[in-house]
Amino acid sequence: MIRLRPSACGFTRLELVRRRLHRYARAMPILFSRRAFVAASTLLLIPCLLAGAGLIGLPRTGNQDAAAVPAAMPSPTPRFEVVVLGRAQDGGLPHLGCERSCCVNARKSGRLETPACLGVRDLETNRLLLLEATPRIEHQVGLLHGIAGATDRPRRPVDGILLTHAHIGHYAGLIQLGREVASTKATPVWATPRFCEYLRTNGPWSQLVELDQIALHEIAPGTTDGATPPTSFEPLPGLRVDAFTVPHRDEFSDTVAYKLHGPSKTVLFCPDVDRWDAHEGLLEKLLEDVDVAYVDATFYDGRELPGRNILEVPHPPMIRTMELLEAMGRKTPGRVRFIHLNHTNPALNDLDLQDEIRGRGFPVAEVGERVGI
Repeated sequence: MIRLRPSACGFTRLELVRRRLHRYARAMPILFSRRAFVAASTLLLIPCLLAGAGLIGLPRTGNQDAAAVPAAMPSPTPRFEVVVLGRAQDGGLPHLGCERSCCVNARKSGRLETPACLGVRDLETNRLLLLEATPRIEHQVGLLHGIAGATDRPRRPVDGILLTHAHIGHYAGLIQLGREVASTKATPVWATPRFCEYLRTNGPWSQLVELDQIALHEIAPGTTDGATPPTSFEPLPGLRVDAFTVPHRDEFSDTVAYKLHGPSKTVLFCPDVDRWDAHEGLLEKLLEDVDVAYVDATFYDGRELPGRNILEVPHPPMIRTMELLEAMGRKTPGRVRFIHLNHTNPALNDLDLQDEIRGRGFPVAEVGERVGI
């Protein structure tokens, strides 16, 4: 079951309501004051917003969040909960050096979108995992702790970290585990052998290993063509994980996608990958036996990259992913969800476009949404 919670990133619930009400107001007859319509409607919705935040009690008449975002079928007695902690590309929003309206407006309003990251919570033991150690690791761990009710964990903020590859938005947060900041004790980190070797032999990461602040665990990823099956591992008891090598820029390490197998569901996390068309069958293989998939949505259709040939950009455009999976979007809306959106991607900033994409069965991930597995 996928659920949404009020997000500490992006638009607030009240801001989202106001923006949507302004759309309706534009369509209202002149004889009815648009300003009055928005103000009055917002006042009427405040009790609902307070109830959704758990501040007051109102009778519920169904899952309103499920209507907003298509969800997979509810699962029986999930043992684990996967939580979206970030959905942007490595640099987040606002993005250093960007003077476009997307980032200028975000700076003025205080809007924040953090790099793509998932958290996992064991509902029985309250043990916690991160998928990626982003540059905003403190903020994202704080969100996870708030959801889990975790307290008094100064030297062990999480019980393990799974890394996909060595690009800054996916592992640079490891540095905050060092003695200058958290000074953790043997935090388990799972990565490919090549990635582990890179961390062991290059500073400042090597100091984390030497001081026993992280404990590296090498994984054995499989290939999507079936030639090499993955070797499963359990970062938490009862949570089986398979890694699969995926094509991407591999300057310092190779790149993997993860399948998280809980007792009741399987979630795919593939935030970075090259274009599907260049690797026949890759997308289909990654989606095999998966209930919910978070996939690369760095760029929408190339409009955000003026002067560049979108065919030369090594990420699958969202429009192409939706074309390839059109039938799936109709049959099981919400099964494939978009994550890792570039700061210039209109799907990160345009609510009307988000509605259109959701209507096709492929919602953009929301920070705070949860999947029971």
